[in-house]
Amino acid sequence: MFNFLALAPIGLMAAAPGGAAPQPSAPMPTAISDSATELNVLHWWTSTSERAAADHVAARMAELGLRWVDGAVAGGGGGPAIKVLNERTLRGMAPKVAQLNGQATIEWAEMGLLLELDGVAKRRQWARTMFPQVIAQLNVREHVVAAPLGIHRINNLYLNKAVFRRLKIELPTTWAGLQSAALVLRAAGVTPVAFSDEPWQVATVFETLLLAEAGPALYRRMVEQRDPQAFNDASVERAFQRLRDWRNLAAGPVERPWTALVADFAAGRSAMLIMGDWARGELGTLGLEGGRDFACQAVPGTTGVHQFSIDTLAMLAGNYAAQAEQEKMAELLGSATLQLGYNRIKGSVPVRRDVPVDELDLCAQQSYQLFANPATARVPSLVHRMAFDEVGKNAFIETVHRFALDPKQTPAAAQRKLQGLLRALGPKSLKPTP
Repeated sequence: MFNFLALAPIGLMAAAPGGAAPQPSAPMPTAISDSATELNVLHWWTSTSERAAADHVAARMAELGLRWVDGAVAGGGGGPAIKVLNERTLRGMAPKVAQLNGQATIEWAEMGLLLELDGVAKRRQWARTMFPQVIAQLNVREHVVAAPLGIHRINNLYLNKAVFRRLKIELPTTWAGLQSAALVLRAAGVTPVAFSDEPWQVATVFETLLLAEAGPALYRRMVEQRDPQAFNDASVERAFQRLRDWRNLAAGPVERPWTALVADFAAGRSAMLIMGDWARGELGTLGLEGGRDFACQAVPGTTGVHQFSIDTLAMLAGNYAAQAEQEKMAELLGSATLQLGYNRIKGSVPVRRDVPVDELDLCAQQSYQLFANPATARVPSLVHRMAFDEVGKNAFIETVHRFALDPKQTPAAAQRKLQGLLRALGPKSLKPTP
């Protein structure tokens, strides 16, 4: 029997700082379908492109006689969805399938709540066809516990080519060039930078800047080893200052959904954007193509580095009544055809090494080839659950967010707060990302 009470600390710690029990961000279902062919899927893909990608999976499932019962929970970064998943599981109403990425997957697997997919992985030769870094994310105690969908690159800088062309500005590749371009953009009435004060978005920008200032080796010490001494480095203070400078190039930042930033960028109301490549999927729904309409470059200082997150769906074990259908779905998710169709819509890239990515746009091809190159420094995203557990991730986001909203807090003070946070969290207890 599963110890559902063990989930309580996860849900409570993931709640607001006041310590209140988590409140679901979507209506609680009154029942879970008993049909063997129906799989209730809890996830946080709710933008136009994300919804289209999920619909693509649902359509392919239908061809196999499986029905995707949608359990989408709105809220950027997945925090609200995780809270709903916690509460549903505590009530004995867990979905059959849930989006669980990175360290969150490990936490749930360690509690024995996830179906092991070893048979699927062996039959479909996942160890041979998928990138080793992906397989490592799926393995907990020598068992495969989730099915991967796509790889996102986080350290992307998007530039609206039409705006730069109209104002006769060369596409910048350095921080100095970005600052110079911002002056021209602002003088022309264009907001230089699309930026939101939504906590997870602020922290996402910051972790790319931290990578830029620290470099991949020191960044790994920070986010994988949780080494407080690594945060003594001057690069941390520089990253906080860079965050403040970048935010100041926006038009009075407020909390806005990431889709609103993408819409502003697509319309030319803003010219530059730092965001994971889910933004590229959304730009596609607005008629823009990567490489043609917008440039997708590495954040300055991170060229040749792939800061990644991996989307995965885990099968909840429950009473194992739906195991056959869950395994059938997992096989589909890992297939080459599904991988290509899903990632073309979502903006991410396939987890397989044998997919013809020439069918993807130029930006996706660049991301895929970079990840596939053995010489590439691949580093995990902290904000998107690849390195920290849910509690540590939330605390990191809160620390960075408070700095962004408090102009009186110095970068040096914020650096000390991060050090204190790392000491409070203690040494790394979960497995490191390869």
